[in-house]
Amino acid sequence: MAGGDSPESLAQRYGGEVIAWLEDKAILKLSSQAAAALSERGVSLQNTTLQPNATVRTPATALGFNSWAGGFNSWAGGWNSWAGGWNSWAGGTSTIPALPSENRFQFMLIKVPQAQALSRNFGQGIKVAVIDTGLDLNHPQFAGRLAPASEHYDFVNNDAIPQEVAGSMYGHGTGVASLILQVAPRATILPLRVLNADGVGTVANVVSAIQRAINMKAQIINLSLGTNVNDAALQTIINSATNQGRYIVASAGNSGDGNLTFPAAWANNTVNNHQFLISVGSVSSALALSTFTSRSSALEFVAPGALVAGAYPDHRFAFYTGTSFAAPQVSGALALAMSDTHPSNWGSQATYLFDTGTPVLSFRLINVVGLLQRAPDVVRRDALFLHGGGAIPNTSEILLIARMQSLGYNVTTLEAKKSSTTDATGRNLVVISATASAGDIGTKFASVAVPVVIWRADAFDLMAMASASGTTDKQTQVSLVNGSHPLSAGLPASTSQTIYTIGEWTSWGTPASGAVVIGRLAGSSNRATLFGYDAGSQMVGRTAPARRVRFFLRDNQAVWLTSTGWNLFEAAITWAVSGN
Repeated sequence: MAGGDSPESLAQRYGGEVIAWLEDKAILKLSSQAAAALSERGVSLQNTTLQPNATVRTPATALGFNSWAGGFNSWAGGWNSWAGGWNSWAGGTSTIPALPSENRFQFMLIKVPQAQALSRNFGQGIKVAVIDTGLDLNHPQFAGRLAPASEHYDFVNNDAIPQEVAGSMYGHGTGVASLILQVAPRATILPLRVLNADGVGTVANVVSAIQRAINMKAQIINLSLGTNVNDAALQTIINSATNQGRYIVASAGNSGDGNLTFPAAWANNTVNNHQFLISVGSVSSALALSTFTSRSSALEFVAPGALVAGAYPDHRFAFYTGTSFAAPQVSGALALAMSDTHPSNWGSQATYLFDTGTPVLSFRLINVVGLLQRAPDVVRRDALFLHGGGAIPNTSEILLIARMQSLGYNVTTLEAKKSSTTDATGRNLVVISATASAGDIGTKFASVAVPVVIWRADAFDLMAMASASGTTDKQTQVSLVNGSHPLSAGLPASTSQTIYTIGEWTSWGTPASGAVVIGRLAGSSNRATLFGYDAGSQMVGRTAPARRVRFFLRDNQAVWLTSTGWNLFEAAITWAVSGN
């Protein structure tokens, strides 16, 4: 480009359209005839990208969506109330909307509810551009969550209404945007349509959309799409975005082979602020790499991408499968974390992702709560851990405290016999260990308006949580009787779950009718091992002043907890604090 050039002068000179005007480059969209004519004339376009317009598509075309068929209208009540809860939310920290139970288990694995229990802003103030098939702009999940209509654009129809159109990929963009909002419910979505109803588009339109996302000040750009062509124009605009500190989150592709689609395939590039370009593949609920996921050394992160629930056009919801639906969980995680830290820390989010991700093969499973609390200015929550048996917690209790700290809690330990009611003041949570005797606990914390998690059986009645209690030896399992409540950690009801690696004492109680019962002793109809009371629920002779949770540990043998046992522990702590 010459110093006096403008988009208009370049377009007139070369007979094309300028689709991106960068600091030292322009990207032109030319017809094949115009490109051929310029080549024949020997025209050299310095600092201007000139090449055939490549095809870009959503990777989901390889999978099909038979799982979309039917059954979704029955979800509408719960999901509509989820969206409505946020519309009525005024921005405080006491009300957190419930996550959809259909994604509970997958989201526990990447620690979404745990992160939302810690979050203060839930993505507020962070704009995420969804460059895709468009959205069902009228879906209730998007009410109050879209950027101003003046910022929207449809590059397929060249108008300002990026509404999804019925076709083989109907619902793709709607599902993608929905998953971002499930992780970061107060984020702002900027819908930009570049793919037609069958999930196919052009690189030129993607370039134009990325340029618009930059102009509209989107901090994160989600690309659940890709091309098999190593396209210079696409790389140029990606580099422009990343040089400005904009995060590009790109799905890896669904070929199941070693070839990631572009731009995800550039994610291991060591030039041009590569840390801002993030590639994402899919894992199953068992944390095995999904067979359909493209994989190579350029694949950096994974998230659950098989049968995840999200919004579907016409006020419905569906199960989605593909790397397209793993990527937005990473976009949501970035939005959630960025909203809770100073902008000076935004550029470090990719480093935080790497630092806190859980290794899965040679990739990293995202850890949303780890990402959130990695920034130095994120505010942790305060928990009081009461124990007996000496001045310091025992080895097993130290494991439990460490797990709480990993969830973002500052944990203060105190001998129960030295505690008083006022020790709960200003806390977000009180945890009472089994080593604390009933005599040491008494009724000190029975009436505090602070959530309490407890697992000492003979203290249940003092806390008004059970009318009878006891312990049973040689237990390895609990029978789950409620799979929809957050306390279940998303595990299915009517199944026995192994919670200990060896037979161990398990405590139980007989709760009042106001309790929500999650687990019982195997083979027992009345001995509840895991149950809770929401604030205002009827306990044994009193009303719960805050959430109360009865956990199944007896002697704090955390060393023998299975991964399921730990998931249930995290669910108990998380629900007590947030209700989620």
